[in-house]
Amino acid sequence: MALPLRSTMALTRLGAGALSWAQPERATQAFGLTGPTSDYTARLFGIRDIALGLGVMSRKPAVRKATLRLAMLCDAADCAAGVLETKAGKTTPAGSALLVGGAAAFVVMGAIALVRED
Repeated sequence: MALPLRSTMALTRLGAGALSWAQPERATQAFGLTGPTSDYTARLFGIRDIALGLGVMSRKPAVRKATLRLAMLCDAADCAAGVLETKAGKTTPAGSALLVGGAAAFVVMGAIALVRED
């Protein structure tokens, strides 16, 4: 049996967040990002995704809805940032697909989950 969309989103965020926080070098490698602050940036992303994942799993509908809205805002900004990094040649093609495609997918999933909350 498949997990509900909200649970899938939350578990994905929690997993990605935990990996990014605990092993930032692996996360930045997966996204094809490098630079002197890439580990720090990965940890910032990681804790944000952990917080969003926990909020999406809240038992309180108002908290879930607010978190889904905030997550969609973050994901839309991530998508735009991924496009900028790609245009600047600062990520690999696979990293670009993960950055832009993953963020765009989460915007869509967030919208669906938000509609289902109503």
